[in-house]
Amino acid sequence: MMKRPLIGITAGLFTVETGVFAGMERVYVNRDYVDAIEKAGGVPLLLPPVKDEEAAAYFAGLCAGFLFSGGIDVNPVLYGHEPHTALGAVNTRWDRAELSLLRRVLDTDKPVLAVCRGHQLLNVACGGTLYQDLSEMPQPVFRHSQLACRADRIHTVRIVPDSVLGEIFGGNLFVNSFHHQTLRDLGKGLRATACSEDGVIEAVEMEGKAFVVGVQWHPEMLLTGSDDMLPLFERFVRTAGE
Repeated sequence: MMKRPLIGITAGLFTVETGVFAGMERVYVNRDYVDAIEKAGGVPLLLPPVKDEEAAAYFAGLCAGFLFSGGIDVNPVLYGHEPHTALGAVNTRWDRAELSLLRRVLDTDKPVLAVCRGHQLLNVACGGTLYQDLSEMPQPVFRHSQLACRADRIHTVRIVPDSVLGEIFGGNLFVNSFHHQTLRDLGKGLRATACSEDGVIEAVEMEGKAFVVGVQWHPEMLLTGSDDMLPLFERFVRTAGE
């Protein structure tokens, strides 16, 4: 039997607002990520945000691949910008913990799949910046925060042929969208490999790496409706197992 690779999935933080546990901070991740890794043949392991650098180093060595999940906005102080009026909730402790882990993983050849917030953190980890809200972009953009259910698709992305995503999917994709922040200046070593029709960067890949891919949409949510995104997770898990 082929060994199934251990895939670390970063978990986020949220504070309970009501009830007897009001004010208590909890660690969480949406189950769709766990299901996607299992379906693709990996063994999912949730990685909480930790302050301890030795623990982050242990995580980086423990897992064969890393899925950086979605969540709240990234604090702009981490890329040298002042807060925009449309900036949403941030948690700097969460940001710093994930950035520490991500930078450690990027120093290895282990595969990374970064989704939505994870895609944005990947750019920041490499020295890039973000538009804190789509209204900051110089051109008009369409709605990127859908009100439809998570498996519905609302816009297309154009994929660069010479890319990992191009190898997996070919040309255009129809995707879902749940974000109001997006990539601005690309970080070192990253190149845009997919864009929406309004010019928003929808995917990046790191040059010289077998699999470091960031996507702005939520492929794990799309898997609840069809298997169209399964090849992305299978390629990620397979690379981790090599």
